[in-house]
Amino acid sequence: MKVEIYPSRLHGQLLAPGSKSIAQRLVACALLAKGQTVLSHYPESDDCQSALQMAVSLGALVEKKGTTIKITGGYPNNFASGMRNPKNVLDSGESGLGARMFSSIAALGDHEITLTGKGTLMQRPFQTLEMALQQLGATCKTSNGLLPLTIQGPLQGGHAEVDGSVSSQFLTGLLLSLPKASQSSEINVLNAKSLPYIDMTLAVAHLFGVQIQHQAYAHFQITNKQAYQPIQTIVPGDWSGAAFLMVAAAVASEQGVVVGHLDQVIPQADSAILEALQKAGVKVIQKKNGYEIHQSDIQAFEFDAEHCPDLFPPLAALASFANGVSSIHGIQRLVNKESNRAKSLQEEFGKAGIRIVLRDNEMKIYPGGIRQATINSHNDHRIAMALSILGLAGDKMVIRGAECINKSYPAFFHDLIAIGANVKIS
Repeated sequence: MKVEIYPSRLHGQLLAPGSKSIAQRLVACALLAKGQTVLSHYPESDDCQSALQMAVSLGALVEKKGTTIKITGGYPNNFASGMRNPKNVLDSGESGLGARMFSSIAALGDHEITLTGKGTLMQRPFQTLEMALQQLGATCKTSNGLLPLTIQGPLQGGHAEVDGSVSSQFLTGLLLSLPKASQSSEINVLNAKSLPYIDMTLAVAHLFGVQIQHQAYAHFQITNKQAYQPIQTIVPGDWSGAAFLMVAAAVASEQGVVVGHLDQVIPQADSAILEALQKAGVKVIQKKNGYEIHQSDIQAFEFDAEHCPDLFPPLAALASFANGVSSIHGIQRLVNKESNRAKSLQEEFGKAGIRIVLRDNEMKIYPGGIRQATINSHNDHRIAMALSILGLAGDKMVIRGAECINKSYPAFFHDLIAIGANVKIS
């Protein structure tokens, strides 16, 4: 799909899409809960649909009606309630969280399962998972550290050490699966990253009645044989997707844009966009269940995105309109994404006239006159959305491979059109 973005004046209001990070965790917990869980405002993104498909592959019954999803779970041993027997192959699509989370959950069963995926996920590392599951009594074998991998449980529990420097997603899978293991567990985490995502996992588990204790994210204690209880809830709005809308408004909306369906009841790392906007001098007005953002004179800023790396693309776009050089810390977290995100931003922003320098663990963005460009999404949803912002407030951007937004925010371009953006989709 090719998308053309032209300079525009934005105005109006939108609802943030449902959080894909929370939605996938809710589906995982619903799979483990005996009975029926009901999720409203469920996102249409590819990753969220992959989560549902993996739950079905592991035996869950899933009913869809609009954006409401009903999931009957009870994995791994509740098939008498109507759950189907698990399949031998688990396809995670391109979802890194889904692959890393559902693989640990699949290990609760005693049948062999092969987990696979597609796209760049097949080149993302899984050694951390392999080592942790083996320490906890399950069999796990990767393909030289990559997908596909084979798993066979049952996961026993016990003691394991996990390297948290690559991704918190491995830890998320263990934290959600081990409460159902036969033995209590202790997990030592070395160099934990993305701490708000760990908080998110703990908060979602708590919704289902599961308790997990930890000391400073370095030592986790998980009591065995806990029971997940089914719930009814609304999937909260996604701060990750909302960040792009907020930045777009900050550079292209004199009258203001209201982004609704946003709260901080369940922790989301990317709610830190509010702090970044404040540092950049953006006018933000809190509304009931949302925020109104106005075009502002963007000040050069410095921001640490170590624990919220998905904010790099929208913040790079924001910095492109600043009155000086901005710096964002934490680029080491950008290597194992849908693309090498630091390199992708540097290359594609460079085509549009924005110089990005990468040094050590820091990204420096040098604002300048944005020029018309035809750019490559690198099949990375967040790169495509960030480059759209350059078109809205700079010059025409032609984005190739723009269908990659389906991974997290399929309605992104249509939502921009709804608030006045001049967008052509072909």
